Amino acid sequence: MKQIILLAVAAFLALNGVAAASPCDDWNILEKEIRDGRIDRISAKTRIAQLHRLLLDTYGTTAANSAKVFPVADYDYRAIGGRHGNDYRPGGYSFYQGVRHGGHPAHDIFVHDRNQDSLDDATGKPVTIVASANGVVIATNPSWDYPSPVRGGKYVWIFNTAEERYYYYAHLSSVTVMPGQTVTAGEPIGFLGRTGKNAYPRRSPTHLHFMVLSYADGRMLPINPYRELVGAGRGIVKTSH
Repeated sequence: MKQIILLAVAAFLALNGVAAASPCDDWNILEKEIRDGRIDRISAKTRIAQLHRLLLDTYGTTAANSAKVFPVADYDYRAIGGRHGNDYRPGGYSFYQGVRHGGHPAHDIFVHDRNQDSLDDATGKPVTIVASANGVVIATNPSWDYPSPVRGGKYVWIFNTAEERYYYYAHLSSVTVMPGQTVTAGEPIGFLGRTGKNAYPRRSPTHLHFMVLSYADGRMLPINPYRELVGAGRGIVKTSH
């Protein structure tokens, strides 16, 4: 019923020449405000809670659970940094601290790119990043230039309504999706690169920063997806829904 009401409101606004912003558009804007420290924590938390509910109401039937796919095409869990996933360190992380957050509640997935040209050494081609799970794209950062302080560089956020999880893919060379677009596991969302404050310097090997957050009463809590990455098998590219 709530979804029908939302669609009716959107239709009314469209008929009257008023552009209705989707919850994805709003989440995309809010994410930048949080990232850059332009909104206080309490206000941000309240707004995230509102948008979380709107996302569930609007897209609850579009992101059913499915088998997970490794997020880097043609790679598997052996590309994960650290030893048995021990590079995952959630201590000190807060979503609401934006670029000032601590910890490393994510896994870095490294590719073969010795000359750091963002091309796979074996194929000479860009490395495709795919959605690890079904979802709706809720935020992107399609542009980044050095020396921007944005740590993720070019990145994508995807929300899975079935799990109520937020998936974050960072350090891309290009983004090929946009907010409001639904994707299925294995569908391309961009290509891997070296964008981001700490990923750009030559001391950093080319890698995908992959993070998953769960939602609980306004809190954005990191969860460790290591076992799922191990069980996902080799990354595949799905060419269509």
